[in-house]
This record gives sequence, C-alpha cells and structure tokens, in this order.
Amino acid sequence: MTLPSSTARPEPQGGHRLDALFEARSVCLVGISRNENSLIGSPLSILRRNGFDGDIYLVNPNVTEIGGLPCYASVSDLPAAPEAALVMVRAALVPSVIEELGKKGTKAAIVLSSGFEETTDGASLVQQLKEIVERYDMILVGPNCEGVWSVQNRLVLTFGSAAKRDNLKFGPIAILSQSGSIAGSIARHLQDAGYGCAYLVSAGNETTLDILDFLDYVIGRGDVRVVVLFVEGLSNGQRLCGLVEKARSKGITLVALKTGNSALGGEATTSHTGKLATSGAVYSDIFSQAGVLQVHGLVELLEAAQVLSTLPFPKPAKGMIQDADGRRGVSVLSVPGGTRALAADVCDEMGVPMAVFGKNTVARLSALLPEFGYARNPIDMTGQVLSHTEMFQAALDIVGEDPNTEAILIQLANRGPRDLEKYRDLFTDTAARLKLPIVVGLMCDTLPPGDIRALAELGVFCAREPIDAVRYLSWLYRAKENLVLSGGAVNPPLVTDLMSPATWSAWMDFLSDAGVGVPPWAVAGPHGDIEGCSAALRFPVVVKAMPTEVDHKTEGNLIRMNVGNTNEMHDAVSDIRSRLGRPDASVLVQEQIDGAQEAVVTITHNPDFGPVLAIGSGGVLVELIKDVRFLALPTTPAEIDLALDQLMLSRLIGGFRGSRSLDRASFVRAVFQFSQKVLALGTQLREIELNPLMIMPEGKGVVAVDLVVKTEASTNARPPSASG
Repeated sequence: MTLPSSTARPEPQGGHRLDALFEARSVCLVGISRNENSLIGSPLSILRRNGFDGDIYLVNPNVTEIGGLPCYASVSDLPAAPEAALVMVRAALVPSVIEELGKKGTKAAIVLSSGFEETTDGASLVQQLKEIVERYDMILVGPNCEGVWSVQNRLVLTFGSAAKRDNLKFGPIAILSQSGSIAGSIARHLQDAGYGCAYLVSAGNETTLDILDFLDYVIGRGDVRVVVLFVEGLSNGQRLCGLVEKARSKGITLVALKTGNSALGGEATTSHTGKLATSGAVYSDIFSQAGVLQVHGLVELLEAAQVLSTLPFPKPAKGMIQDADGRRGVSVLSVPGGTRALAADVCDEMGVPMAVFGKNTVARLSALLPEFGYARNPIDMTGQVLSHTEMFQAALDIVGEDPNTEAILIQLANRGPRDLEKYRDLFTDTAARLKLPIVVGLMCDTLPPGDIRALAELGVFCAREPIDAVRYLSWLYRAKENLVLSGGAVNPPLVTDLMSPATWSAWMDFLSDAGVGVPPWAVAGPHGDIEGCSAALRFPVVVKAMPTEVDHKTEGNLIRMNVGNTNEMHDAVSDIRSRLGRPDASVLVQEQIDGAQEAVVTITHNPDFGPVLAIGSGGVLVELIKDVRFLALPTTPAEIDLALDQLMLSRLIGGFRGSRSLDRASFVRAVFQFSQKVLALGTQLREIELNPLMIMPEGKGVVAVDLVVKTEASTNARPPSASG
C-alpha cells in the first residue's frame, strides 16, 4: 500500500531498542478469534483497515484460517520469526507463549491479557514473565493493557474501538497512559476531530517497561510536539526531571493528569494497578518543578493536546519593542461589556498577564470606538462592531500593533457562532499576519469538533465561554515558561560511601558543615551533671526529650520552654524522665532561640521519586496549615527559592505587617547545602527532619533546634551515645 506523503513512514531513528516494536514490519496475533467483532478478533481487522503492509501471522490451534490468512497451531509452527507479537490468551498460558516467542527470535510482545499484578494470585506469573523477558532480551508491553499505536508506520496493535477506522490520521501528539480506556478515549476524540496523533501506548501493569520508558522513546522520535500523560503512579519517578529536560531541548510540551491523589483515590489506584499511591501534593509540586503542565480532568487533557499542538506561544509581534508605558500580556476585545470583568478576574486567578496598552494605542482606540465604549484593556468594543466590519478590523489592527500584545482574546456575544462565521477570515488573517495565538470566546455555545480544529490549524481556537478561553491561554503561557526553564539538576547516582552520623554530637557537626547553625547544647545523661549543663549554657534554656528518640515532644508534653535557672532545669529534667518512664533517660538542654520564624525542612525517601525535599512553615503549623512544597532531589538554590515564593512562609520571613525581614538567603543556601550532604549519605536514611529550623534576622543565618532521623530498620535512629 502506498502511504500519503503527509504521513510517510519516518526513517529509523538510530537503532533504539523500542524500534523493534514501533517499527515492526511483521507481527503475530496470538489467540486471534474468527469473530472480528470480539475483543480478541478485532486486532486483525484494525491492522488491515489502517493499511499495515507488513507480514501478519496468526496463531490459534482451533482454526486453520482467518480472513484469508493461514492460522498456525503454535508460535513454534510459524514459518518465520515475527518482529512483534500481540498476545491475547488467558493469563496462565502467557508465560509459555512468551517463551515460545523468545525462542523463535521475536523481540517485542504486547500482552493484552489480565490476571497478573492486579490480582492476588498473579505474583508467580509475573515472576515467570520477568525471567523469560530478561532471558531473551525482549520488550514487553503490559500485561493488562490495550495495546500500542505507531500511526506513521500503520502499526496499530490493539482491540480498542478508537482504532476501528480506516487510516488513522497522523498528528504531532503522543498519548501515554496507565489506563487503556482513557488512552483510547483521548485518541478517539483527537481522531474524530481531525487532530490525529502519532503514538498511543497503554502501559498496563508495567511489568518490565513503564510509562517513562515510552516517554523517553517518543521524545527521541522527533515527530511530536505534545505528549499527554495519564498517570496513576510512577515506579521510578526519579527519571522524570531528566526526561522533561530532554523534551524541553526538543521543544516538546508534556501535559499530565494524575489520579489517586486522595485517600479514596489512592485506594482505587492500588487495586487497579498494584501500586501504592503517593501524595498528590508531591506529584503536583515535582511536576511543577520539572516543567510538566498539569491539568485536572479528561476534557482538559484532551483540550490541552488540541491547543498546544496547533496554536503558537504568546509573544510580541516580530520586531516590536515593548512600550515603556505598558506591560505585555493578553489583549481582550469584548463585544458584550459584561464579560470584560469576568475575563480580567479569570486572568488574575489563573496567572495570565494582561497587556497594558501604550498611550498611542489608547488614543487610537478612543478615536475609533463609540464614546460609550472603553479603550483600555479589557476593551469594551460595544455591539456596534458587529454592524461595522471596518471598525472590528481596525480595532484588531490597533491592538495587534501594540508591542505589548502577546495574545488576543476576542469575546463574542449571544449570536457568537454566526458572528464567528462572519468574521472568520478577519480572525484567521490576523492570526497569520501577527503569528500570535487568538482565542475566540462564545457564550456557552459549542461548535462541531471538526470546525474547531479547522480554525485551530489557522491559529484561532474557539472556547465555549470566557473562563475556557483564559484557561487555554494559561496553558500556552505555562507551556512557554516550561520550555524556557533553565532546567534543574538531573538526579545522579547517589553517593553511598559516607557514613551516617552515629551520635547527637556528630549530627550537630553534620548540620554545621551544611551551613545550618545549632544552638549551644548539653546533655543531661543518666549520671549527668545538671549543674555542669547550667554552667555551660546561658538562660533561658529549653529542656526536652532527645530528638533522636521522640518525634512529637509537644504532644507528649516532653519539652519545657523558658527554663530560667538551675533549679527549674533540674525539675524539668526530672519531669521529662518521669513522663518517659525512664529515670536514666538522657535529656537535651539547649539555649533558647527567640525572635526567629519556625520552618520545617524534611528529606524523605519517596517510593515513587526517591529522595524528596519538603520545606514549609514549621513547628506545630506544619500539620495544621500544610504550608509545604516538595522538590525532587537533587535540586538547585533557584528551585528552592521559587518553591519558597509559593509558601506563606515567604511572607512571614519577608517582613509581614511591619515585622523585620529575616535571613531568606541563608535559609535557601542552608537548605541546598543540607540536601546535598544528605544525598551523599545514599540510601541509609528513610527520613531526616529539621523542625523547627529557625530563620533568624537578616545576616544571622538559620539555626536547627530539633532533629528527627529515621532509618529503614527502625522508626527512629538511636545514637549509641547521646552525648557523643
């Protein structure tokens, strides 16, 4: 079959391992049925309808022919080794089929069958699959998946209804999903509307290959502009930042929808994929850190793919210099006056900048519009422009010529679809001339998906209402920002040759080396000299249970503040030992730190992302107001500073309501150095927390007054000697 030139098959991309799947020129359908309307019968007709011109082998021991092709009793009976296979037999038979394929020389297999990680009895089958795949160096997609599309190669190995059409349309979009039905739904709508797609992967249980392996592959192909991800959980999320950086270097935008973020959602995810869910806040913050655009529903995932694959990014018109009197952003031209404030409100809420026109633009608009119009952004063009085409044209020209216009939102009124058709050429010509994104808002009206796509390909996207219009523009702005990020550090192999400190004293030295101050301290040991502690420290002091032995001292009433003399210190030590039920317990005494802001800094080993840093408001507030942001490690001072900007803590240390400013720079520097030193300890620690870390006044640095250390082997690390 001759392929249309617009979808000609790409040249092989340099021998990537996954080419054996996505560029396969011979395939085998194992377990194929005569009934082409059934799940296990449809893959043959789907391959043929989409013009696959390679060799197709069929395996079914119960029949001799299907659709004019011979049917073999087993893989061993095939006359040649297929490059890829689609396996559709019951779970118990899958390992033996994969073994046969491996012996035959097949290098890629897609297993549609369920009954593996998602079941209580599938563990032994999973282990068999892993061993066979490793033995033959095979690629395995699934099990429990819906298959793979490689559109330009006409290779569509699936039973999914979305592929049951003639000649899938190619478009610069890849769909990677841990849910087959969701992948199919997104693909179906993209195909129906004419956007098309380049790849679809339903990753299934990810027994040997996960969604990030496929992301790595499609980024390297060079034929996609947008990758949409449906993620339930990542088993090796540490790779994400590096892959986003790779995508960024090629101008590819990643859009993700993450589920399993709530307690009930996490439970549903676990039962569906066999994974344990990680806090949605961690995913959200790390996606933001890496530069992944996040959306919050299937419609948004679909629409983001459509918008980002067709419209240009916001930017000043070529050669224009920003007007010193204005500010760059979106210019809003509204026919109904009532939507002006709505558009402005939503721009503010979604962080979309609005243009501030230069004086010349305002003067020209004032001269053009009726005197009851409004010539500043957002513009009230009044309904008169609908009767005076030349006025509409002139207003668009004036706004487009303003050097502060980066994108245009045109809000139509109640007869929006009719007016959109009337002014279609005006809008598309303006988009082509200015090379700026233009979004047209309607008033709860919808157009057929194909009509929306036809406009989008000419640089104009149609939105159902002003809020959607601003949302689309926000995606363009965020995608543009993500593509120009400097890029964070990519996680290197962890250093594991440094020993974790074994005593409280050693931990204090560890913190000091990281640029984290510690208050003068002493330990009242089992036979400790309390008078000696008193002589070594200045009052007032804080007396508390050893932080390395007790996590929540406040709740257990195991901390005494404002201890002012030796007698009070003696009473505090005795009371804490009594509450612990250990008359010989070591008790920590520290000089009290006042006039500072409490922060929390925690590094945990996250099951999905490896080492993760959390910073936020400290003390008891960390659990009360949850003012916390997460960063994958390693990170950079710039990323820490940006995360701090997103916290209420930033306002508190910046001189809130007339209070003095605190040492933000030292906080950022110390957190960075501390995270680097903890990474150097490798995997010895499960969690280390500084809470509170006191942020001192400008120039005074930061001081850690509490430390909790947890290892894999125990809830808390117990130094063998409290005083060292």
